[in-house]
Amino acid sequence: MSTSPGRRYKCDYGEGHVIDDSPDSNADDRDRESSVEPSHPPTDDADLVTSESSWPIILYIPNLMGYLRIILSVYGLVTAIQQQASVALNTWIAASLLDLFDGMAARRLNQCSKFGVLLDILADNILRTIIWIAAIIESLKQDDERLIPKVCCWTALICLEWITMVCSQCNQANSESGHWKDFQRGRKAPFCIEAVFKNNFRSPFGTIAIFGLFIAPFGSYFWAADRLSKTTWPWKVLLESEYAALLLIRCAYVGRLLCVVVECWLCSEYIRGLIHHDTLQRRQKRS
Repeated sequence: MSTSPGRRYKCDYGEGHVIDDSPDSNADDRDRESSVEPSHPPTDDADLVTSESSWPIILYIPNLMGYLRIILSVYGLVTAIQQQASVALNTWIAASLLDLFDGMAARRLNQCSKFGVLLDILADNILRTIIWIAAIIESLKQDDERLIPKVCCWTALICLEWITMVCSQCNQANSESGHWKDFQRGRKAPFCIEAVFKNNFRSPFGTIAIFGLFIAPFGSYFWAADRLSKTTWPWKVLLESEYAALLLIRCAYVGRLLCVVVECWLCSEYIRGLIHHDTLQRRQKRS
C-alpha cells in the first residue's frame, strides 16, 4: 500500500483491526519526506498511525476480547448440550457483539496487529462452527430421517469454512498482498465475487453475504431447538409469527449460499495457483 509523504497510513481490512501495510524505508527517505506536506491528507484522524502500544501483543485489549469470544462460544455449546437453549443463544449473541467492540478498541487504543486479525478470524470461525454443531445435535435428537440431508449440508458448510480459511491464509502468506481480502490484485474476479467484496462488504451483495454467514447458523439452531422444546421463545414473539421467523431464516440461507460461491471461488483460485506454481517448477527442472 502506498503512502503519502511524511505520514504512514493504515489499511482497514474489515475485521476491525487496521494494519499499517506501508513498506519500510530508510531513515534518509523518511527525513526527506517528513519535510513535505501530504498531497492527500486524511480526512479523519483515525486514519493516521499513532504511537505504538507498549503492551505485549497477546495481551492487547482486542485480543483479550477475542479470547473471551472463544470462551463464550464454547460455554454456549456446553449450555446447549445441557438443554439450556436460551442461555446458549444469548451467550453466542454476546460473543458476536464483542466482534464489533474489539474492532473499535483496536483503533482507539492503537492495538492493531496481524495476530489480532488472525485471532478475529479464528474466533468467528469457531463461533459459527460451534453453533452449526449445536444445530446438528438438536436436529439429530428429533430422530427424523428427512433431516439427514440437512445435517450433511451443515457439516459440509463447516468443512468449507475451515478449508477456505486455510486456503486464504496460505495465499496471504505466499503473496505480496497485505491481506487475504485483497484478491483483486493481479487477477480478475467474477462479477458476483467483486460485488460481495466491494467496499469491504459494504455493498448490497456483501450485506446479504455477511447476513447469511452469521444468521444462518443462529437461525438453524433456533429453529431446531424450538421445534424440539415446543416452546415459544421471545425471539419468535418479536418476529410476530412463526412464519416471519422462517422467512428470516430462509433469507439468511440465500446469503449463505452466496458465501458458498465466494468460498468455492477462493479455494479454487488458491488450488489453481498451486498447480500453476508446481507446473512452472517442473518445467524449470526439465529445462
